[in-house]
Amino acid sequence: MAEPNEEQISALLAEGLDLYGCDEIGPAIKAWRAVLALDPGNAEALDYLQTADRRDQRRLPVADQMSDTIRNIVFAAQQAIGARDWEGALDLLDNAADAGSTGLEYEATIEIVRSRLLRQYTDRVGDLAAVPVLRSETGDLTNFNLPPDAGFMLSLIDGTTPLSDLISLSGMDVFEALRIVGNLLEAGILDMRS
Repeated sequence: MAEPNEEQISALLAEGLDLYGCDEIGPAIKAWRAVLALDPGNAEALDYLQTADRRDQRRLPVADQMSDTIRNIVFAAQQAIGARDWEGALDLLDNAADAGSTGLEYEATIEIVRSRLLRQYTDRVGDLAAVPVLRSETGDLTNFNLPPDAGFMLSLIDGTTPLSDLISLSGMDVFEALRIVGNLLEAGILDMRS
C-alpha cells in the first residue's frame, strides 16, 4: 500500500482551515474528508471535522456580541500564542467558553491553538497503531491525583488495544484523547509499544 502524499495532505488541511476561517464550513468539510480519503486515521482532519460539525450545529454570534470579559480573555490568549504558550492559551480559551457567548474571533483563535497542539500531541504520542501500556514502576496510581477523564482513559488500557481503538472506545474527540495520553506519557505513567 502506498504511503499517503504528505504534501497533498498538508495542502488539503490548510485549504480546509482557510475555508473554515472564511465561514465556508461545507467546502472546509469537503477538504478534510479528502484528507481522510488519503489517510483514514489522520488525527488533524478528524478533529477539524468534529469541530466543524459542532459549529455547524449551533450558529455563532458575531464578534461584536462578545462580552468584554470574553474579548479580554481572547486578547490574553492571543498574547500567550505570541509567546508560544499554546497550553496556556488553550486554558484561557476554555475559561472564555465557560464565561458565556463566544464569537468568531474566539472560534478562530481556539482553532489555531487546537491545530498547533494537536500536532504536538500527535508527535508526543507517535503512531496511533501503537499500544499504550502501563509502566510497571508506576505503582499506585492514586498518588498521581489524575483528573476523571485521565482515569477513564487509563481504565481502557489493557496492553493489547491500539491507541486508535482506545480513542474510539473512549468516545472522546481525538484532540482530548491525544492530550490525555500525551500527558500520561509525559508523567511517566504510560509507555507506547509498537
